[in-house]
Amino acid sequence: MSLRERKKQQTRQALLDAAGRLFDEQGYEETTVDQIAAAAGVSTRTFFTYFRHKADVLHTNSDERLEAGIAAIHSRRPGESPAELLARAFDEMLAESWTMGLTAGLVGEAFKLPILSPRASIDRSNTRMDRLAAALVSACGVSQMTAYAMVGAAIGAVSGTAAVSMSEGRSDEETLALTSRACRQALAGFR
Repeated sequence: MSLRERKKQQTRQALLDAAGRLFDEQGYEETTVDQIAAAAGVSTRTFFTYFRHKADVLHTNSDERLEAGIAAIHSRRPGESPAELLARAFDEMLAESWTMGLTAGLVGEAFKLPILSPRASIDRSNTRMDRLAAALVSACGVSQMTAYAMVGAAIGAVSGTAAVSMSEGRSDEETLALTSRACRQALAGFR
């Protein structure tokens, strides 16, 4: 990796760290982009080089998380059922949330926000569902209808559990464990 690429990664991570710290200290709504940039030691213009909106900080690395799930599906283990495989893929995606620049505490903030663009959010969600379902069909040979039902059940269980867990003030680590368990419960009917 070149020096320039390392510098870009460091700047992006500094913005994520500053945002997480400020959100924890003063709340999401009260934190401005100017404050995040200043805390990271960069200009506001630099912030917008990395993120379109303040809320984008909360949804960072979503493409990488999706790719981690798809890679898990394509690495199906011998004898692994489609339900076990999809649960493992969701475990991988959730683990990536904690290791790919998602600062502790930001997860809860993401569930408290209004949707900035309902159409964009739906489109992004449908694309993710399409890709996960297609990977499941390819890896396991299940029908497209079954794949979509499984992915939808897993997404609903994970999203709902995370939202409730965070609204109850649980830690990110506890939420991770609860969402994993909820995903497996939702997929139990597909075994």
